Amino acid sequence: MEFRTAKKFYDNLAKGKIYGIRCRKCKKYTFPPLLRCRECSSESVEWVVMKGTGKLHYYSSTMLPAIKFVGEPPSAYGLVEMSEGPVFLTKINNADISSPDSIAKGNKALPLPVKARVRKIAGMDIVTFDIKK
Repeated sequence: MEFRTAKKFYDNLAKGKIYGIRCRKCKKYTFPPLLRCRECSSESVEWVVMKGTGKLHYYSSTMLPAIKFVGEPPSAYGLVEMSEGPVFLTKINNADISSPDSIAKGNKALPLPVKARVRKIAGMDIVTFDIKK
């Protein structure tokens, strides 16, 4: 993500708004936003507010978090397909990661609907998802 694009994205996250881009050529969405379409590489893109809904297809936990999250409690990470189409790996807020058995049981119930929530974690605004129950 180029600096100006990243700044615009994170400035909007701080306001609780989740933006991606939509390609004017192929009509596909890219999230997180880039300077060009991830599908067709067109630079003819527009910023759009994402719905913040989607489906969780898989989740797990990690014993070794990314360096920026060292010191944070253990987290679930999951593969989310947003309603607009992009798929990405992100934090899942309310998945049961208390044991390998609970993770396996939770994954058997997937896919499940999710709703985005911007959270401040380790000083950064992050797009996370809550499993709708």
